[in-house]
Amino acid sequence: MWAHLKKHGQRLGGNTGPYALRLLGKDTFILSSDVEGYLRAQKIIDGGLQSKKSLTAIQAYFNQLQQESGYSLTQLSRLIAFASGDNYVQLEQQT
Repeated sequence: MWAHLKKHGQRLGGNTGPYALRLLGKDTFILSSDVEGYLRAQKIIDGGLQSKKSLTAIQAYFNQLQQESGYSLTQLSRLIAFASGDNYVQLEQQT
């Protein structure tokens, strides 16, 4: 569905299409930088993020996780994003 939106929609490339689908109630994952980093670290992808080969591997991986866990694609995407990458907390510096 992402590829269709990117090809036939206007301004729906990148993560805009997936965010729009999620907003409309369609269960989907988001390829944030943290999720991308996790997928690369796990050797799920090694080439371009938006290549057909990578997108097929990512979809298969998320489908497998969903079947094993029972979580939605949205939940899995968020769990991966929160659990990996650089997580910075805004703290006020105390004097």
